[in-house]
Amino acid sequence: MLRYHYALTLAEWYRRTTRNEAEISRLYDARLFRMWQFYLAGAEQGFRHGRLVNFQIQSTKRRDAVPMTRDYITAEAGRLAAATLA
Repeated sequence: MLRYHYALTLAEWYRRTTRNEAEISRLYDARLFRMWQFYLAGAEQGFRHGRLVNFQIQSTKRRDAVPMTRDYITAEAGRLAAATLA
C-alpha cells in the first residue's frame, strides 16, 4: 500500500508546487519549474497506475527492538493523523 500513499504524497507536492509557481520560478527559473512539475505528475501516475513501488526497510542491531508485526506502524499513523486533526 505504500505506493498508493506515495502517489497521494506526489499529488500534494504537485499542488503545492503549482500554487508556488511564481516563487519557484523567481528562485530558479521557469524551465526548472516545468521540469519539476512534469516529474511530479509522471511519478504520481507511475505509482498510481504503473509499476513504480517503494519499500520500507527497517534494520536494527537487536532482534527484539521492534515488535514481530508491523501493526505498530498503523497505530502510530492513526495517532499522528488524529493529532493533526485536533
